[in-house]
Amino acid sequence: MSDDRVPAWARALGTIPSGLFIVTAGAGEEATGALLSFVQQVGFEPPCVTIAVKAGRPLEDLIRRTGRFCVSVLDDASMTLLAHFAKGFEPGQPAFEGIEVGHDEAGIPYPSGALSWMSLEVVGEFAGVTDHVVFCGKVIDGARLRDDKPMVHIRKTGLSY
Repeated sequence: MSDDRVPAWARALGTIPSGLFIVTAGAGEEATGALLSFVQQVGFEPPCVTIAVKAGRPLEDLIRRTGRFCVSVLDDASMTLLAHFAKGFEPGQPAFEGIEVGHDEAGIPYPSGALSWMSLEVVGEFAGVTDHVVFCGKVIDGARLRDDKPMVHIRKTGLSY
């Protein structure tokens, strides 16, 4: 859709800033990860974060089955991670080949080259209203690995990534 045909509300929606994140789930050979931009802290007591995963992605099923996931925050030094995870992975395809990883206590890998990482336990799910499934997770572990600033993503419109 050309710029002159994009509704004004869609351009306004695109101004909502987000970060760029790697969300991972599963352990061992079933582990996978994906680049996400819909991630937000939503509470202090307990500390909670929501993620929105495109419905039907392999990550959705893994999170639902295991009840756990990790969120890694990207910064400018994480561009290779962004490129690696942006391509997406099919079930069974090795998502972490060539990437240095750490593991949370449940064995979920996270890219150790990210700005920070958090391990989360699912406390709620919201599905069926949009093309994404929203998971709410309680933060149970994590670390900030550098003091740099997180990457900020502004979309041209609110109609696509």
